[in-house]
Amino acid sequence: MPDSPDPIRSPEMNRELWENVSGDYSRRVLSVFENDKKGKVAKCIKAFAETHPQASAADLGCGIGQFTPTLARSFETVVACDLSAGGVQATRRHCSDFSNVEFLRLDLSEDPMPFAPVDFALCVNVLIMPILDERLRAWRCVTNQVSSGGSLLLVVPSLESIQMDLIQRVDGYIDLGHSCEEALRAGQSSRATASDLQQGIHRLDGLPTKHYFAAELEYLLESHEFDIEEMQKIEYKSSQHVDSWDWLVRAVRR
Repeated sequence: MPDSPDPIRSPEMNRELWENVSGDYSRRVLSVFENDKKGKVAKCIKAFAETHPQASAADLGCGIGQFTPTLARSFETVVACDLSAGGVQATRRHCSDFSNVEFLRLDLSEDPMPFAPVDFALCVNVLIMPILDERLRAWRCVTNQVSSGGSLLLVVPSLESIQMDLIQRVDGYIDLGHSCEEALRAGQSSRATASDLQQGIHRLDGLPTKHYFAAELEYLLESHEFDIEEMQKIEYKSSQHVDSWDWLVRAVRR
């Protein structure tokens, strides 16, 4: 019997989930910081800072603060916020040499933002909630925290990538001698509902996670009054050694 879908989580359940993840981050999360071998995120941060020497920045959903020191070195002021207290504490430790960082525990889908919009916002694999209304609230929060003319650097899982992974997985079963029907059945997730698949929800590191088409990102950012200046892949090897990627998007708010 297929596994039942995940229950809708309350904010308290979300906090408990991410507290557990932050306590074992290196094992449970595929780190963009560690897998961005070409340093694309850091290059985008530094390129903006070079032309905006007195700019403000925010690390929206900072996790354990792996990118926050780069922001602290590059910008005059930085706000780092995360849902989990453990993540905020880890970020504080990573930034112990900097006096220009403010640390906040915030739920981007629930809490009012206690700081003004910034010139540059970094948001790495945060807008990935499987629940639509929660995700839409987080989108509004993140985009509203970028000032007019400011930049958003967004990283999200790629739906094209996971679709290619599924295609290659099915082909692999066929190469092993399975029928097409058997290969399709073996290649699909037993826990994915029709609604999940329609929304691009697939499991990542064991958690139901929103993945995005490139055209979907273009549509969403346009609807939030952003113009995309650059979209590129952050490529990495998945646990099955399949070439996979996240989308890295740099967009400017009108």
